Amino acid sequence: MNSVTEPRLSFLRSATVVAVGMAIMNVAAYGFTLIGTHRLIPEQFGAITALLGLLLIGNVASLGLQATGARRLATQADDGSLAHAMLQAGRRTAAALTVVCLLATPLLMWLLHIDSIVAVLLLAPTLAGLTLMGSQLGVLQGTQRWTELAAVYTSVGIGRLVLGGGALLIHPSLDSAMIGLALGAAVPAVLGSVLLRGAAGGTPALVKDVLRETAHGTHTLLAFFVIANADVLLARGLLDGQHSGYYAAGVIVAKACLFLPQFVIVIVFPALANSPGDTAKLRRAILAVAGLGVCTVVGTLVLPDLVVKVIGGPEKYGSLGPYTWMFAIAGSAYAVLQMVVYAAIAQQEKRAALVIWAGLIVLAVTAGSLLGTDVVSGMTGVKTLVALTSACALLLSGALAAGLRRQAGRATS
Repeated sequence: MNSVTEPRLSFLRSATVVAVGMAIMNVAAYGFTLIGTHRLIPEQFGAITALLGLLLIGNVASLGLQATGARRLATQADDGSLAHAMLQAGRRTAAALTVVCLLATPLLMWLLHIDSIVAVLLLAPTLAGLTLMGSQLGVLQGTQRWTELAAVYTSVGIGRLVLGGGALLIHPSLDSAMIGLALGAAVPAVLGSVLLRGAAGGTPALVKDVLRETAHGTHTLLAFFVIANADVLLARGLLDGQHSGYYAAGVIVAKACLFLPQFVIVIVFPALANSPGDTAKLRRAILAVAGLGVCTVVGTLVLPDLVVKVIGGPEKYGSLGPYTWMFAIAGSAYAVLQMVVYAAIAQQEKRAALVIWAGLIVLAVTAGSLLGTDVVSGMTGVKTLVALTSACALLLSGALAAGLRRQAGRATS
């Protein structure tokens, strides 16, 4: 009895600690977003949402570093050199992304119709801080230091809420929001450096090996986060300013549903890496994520007025009330897709990215043909776009999961 229950109790304790830390992170981060909906006009909020979408896309390097560190440290014995190599790889990646962001500033201003050069320039230091944090999280996750991992996650949300939200309360503008976000992104990186001080022994060859694996994982995660945030960018480009702002507010619901079950992925990923091809574990993880998604959809159906009040108030976003459940479905569908994507990384399946890129092309072409030619517009355009994203995520989840099952079957035959 004890030999069976003890691992389960240990898992539940670990899951609870990480879930609490990530819940604080997400609630605090969404607190910043909600302050933005109340303090900024819809056009400005649409702009900050587009920049947050770019941060989520750029943050795939951080997540790639975290996945690489977690997978390697969960499957290999380490004398400290691998952890040090992970941190070194994080510093190199952060420096490279800073340069790329600065060089891309004029292009991003043009694509997103943002006039503030300060706001777009501040993407660079914000992304650098998040990238450093990713390598630190990978070390903590792979070595199963769950309490310290939860502390870093907590600091992400607190930094964004206190510094980012505080900046908006002091001066509600796009520049203030980005200044606060940049300062907030430094908080977890500093905390992670303190927790992991003393790591040493990583060789240049090991750092290169880590970066090579990180590139593969990052490519897969890049494909996922591009498609998970493509709807915000499509809304910005294909809908008018008012309805793109409505869509951005609805995305608050979708992102809450996407990130709510993230603690499941964090806890399960090292186990999936240790036993690649274990379809039973993956099935249980998908069911857990989907179950949380069903709860959020039911909540939005039962309490649509409360959801609208939370995301910005009926005065600005009352028109979204009858459709918040659609955004909950979209976010939950992408949460399931994210679980399958991480399973593919744990299984070292490199073709998953190509499948997701193909799905993105189909989504963009379909949305462009409907919204870009005024076949649908206004609130109908909002509903059409969110329905397209949901369908795309569910189809991709099924295709990738089927591919992983076939790969596992070939490996055992």
